[in-house]
Amino acid sequence: MPRRWLESWVRLQAAIWLPVLVLAALRPGQLPSEARWAIAGGMAASYGVLVVRMKAGRTVADLVTLARAVAILAVVAVAAVPATWPAFFVAVAAVAADLVDGAVARRWGGGPFGAELDMETDQFTVFGLAVLVVAGGGGVHALVLPAMKYAFVLAAWWLAIPASDPKPVAGDNRRGRIVCASVVVALLAALCPECPAAMGNLAVAVAVGLLAWSFAGDARWLWRHRRAQGPA
Repeated sequence: MPRRWLESWVRLQAAIWLPVLVLAALRPGQLPSEARWAIAGGMAASYGVLVVRMKAGRTVADLVTLARAVAILAVVAVAAVPATWPAFFVAVAAVAADLVDGAVARRWGGGPFGAELDMETDQFTVFGLAVLVVAGGGGVHALVLPAMKYAFVLAAWWLAIPASDPKPVAGDNRRGRIVCASVVVALLAALCPECPAAMGNLAVAVAVGLLAWSFAGDARWLWRHRRAQGPA
């Protein structure tokens, strides 16, 4: 069962960042470097609170996960838009490191909140890449990808079902991980300097559909599970 404080932290992130994403979608041309610095600073502050509260960084797997977050924050803050090859390769390395921290955790063990830290780092990765896509002239529908998680969290809060469990469907997160991988690959395609804009926007649109399908499945299972358990 998720820790109560973690559920509260996830809800607070949703309440803060969903309006930011809506504003960015309404004014896609208003994402200069100063705005991206502000977004990266806010992301770093909220992520830092999570890291301190989890006492993360005491295992190699946690350190790899933290390095992923730092790389994404740096790219959001300082990368040129549209993205150049160096920024693109940093983003690719940060995404690829997601495979490393899982392997390290299985081999040497992870922290007590390793799975939750990994899940929230994935969300910040999607957030940061989507901001870069839109700042570089990509379709604003990229912002739907991070916004969907925040909308899911707020809806789950209203329905009194958990939203901070990294394996929400009977301890199984295979579908979620496959869809998450598809989402970040689509965002990387949209960021690739040599990828046609139409192709990148199409890839992101497909990712939006996949993510909506995945969240719908999680919500349906959680709601049925809640009803089967009866009133709390």
